[in-house]
Amino acid sequence: MTSSFFTNNDFMPHGMCYLWQADILWTSVISDVLTALAYFSITAAVVIFVNKRKDLPYPWFFILAGSVIFLACGTSHLVSAIVIWEPIYGISAIVKAITALASVATGIVIWFVLPFFLSLPSPAMLEKKNLALQDSLDKLNLAQLSLIESEKMASLGGLVAGVAHEINTPLGISITAVSHLMETTDKLAEHFILNQISRTEFSRYIEKAKISTNLINVNLQRSADLVNNFKLVAVDQSSKNLRLYKVKQYIDNILTSLQSILKKKQCTLSLSCADDITLWGDPGVLTQIITNLVMNSIIHGFENTNERNINIVITKTEQFLLLNYNDSGSGIKEEDQDKIFEPFFTTRRAKGSSGLGLHIVFNLVTQSLKGTIDCVSDLENGAQFILKFPFDTRNTSG
Repeated sequence: MTSSFFTNNDFMPHGMCYLWQADILWTSVISDVLTALAYFSITAAVVIFVNKRKDLPYPWFFILAGSVIFLACGTSHLVSAIVIWEPIYGISAIVKAITALASVATGIVIWFVLPFFLSLPSPAMLEKKNLALQDSLDKLNLAQLSLIESEKMASLGGLVAGVAHEINTPLGISITAVSHLMETTDKLAEHFILNQISRTEFSRYIEKAKISTNLINVNLQRSADLVNNFKLVAVDQSSKNLRLYKVKQYIDNILTSLQSILKKKQCTLSLSCADDITLWGDPGVLTQIITNLVMNSIIHGFENTNERNINIVITKTEQFLLLNYNDSGSGIKEEDQDKIFEPFFTTRRAKGSSGLGLHIVFNLVTQSLKGTIDCVSDLENGAQFILKFPFDTRNTSG
């Protein structure tokens, strides 16, 4: 490139070609300037677009095809307006060369990236896929709700079986005592008819009758208490029953219903809760939470350990109830602790576990009680669940 390339003395301005006719001259100038400004505006828009869209594929292609070409074209039109008065044809040639190189490069590269852009789904295709995904999601949600309801019924079924087992014992004792009393009474009646009743025999009968009636009374009362406790729990689980209730008294009813399961698995459970702590809400929610936590400890935590202790401590702050549930089981692996509240996550899939127990607990705590639940666990040191929720959910946003 020689120095004469930029020499203007040997050329005349382009206006001479127009014979300096004003209408032609200014029409050309204004058109070139407006075109240049439009190209510069497009260049700025492309740069901003590429900068904002970090997920844009092949951003360098958009810079090449957009910024360089539009910038070069805009500069070319601006120079065309200038050469009307200043014959800078060398600069004009350089600008045109740059525009040509950028255009040629883009024209070649576009054939390499074209297959990629053609493979991108169209809005219609995306909408169709979204509809298909939404349909699959709806079906999955329905299946999940069905499984959750099945899990709730299974939990209630466990309570029913436990109460039935508990009632069988006092009823069996009562039936045996009644049979013995009837037999003794029949013998006494026979002797009375034959006028063969001695004072000693009558005294023995009175003693046996007292023992039998006492056994019957105690065991029938125990059966009635079990039925009443279970009736309260079952009604609260099957229907929304918002009311103010005493937490300790209600949990005692729940634990009574679970007593047979705890005995069978040789588990000990202790509850620490002040008598005056009350809670507004659906008691069935607390039933489901306690039941699922206990069953989770029995099924998972105590599977490979002989030390089977559960400790529930309930305290209160000014606005919140704190429930600390702790078992002495085998604990939860660190990599599993972030997943335990996810639906269908379980380490016992092969043994029939659905993986919904703790997911239900999480939903009940966060949605029904408007609270939080956290898990702290170390292997061989048991699992701890910390629940925090307000005493009254009537003033919390849903």
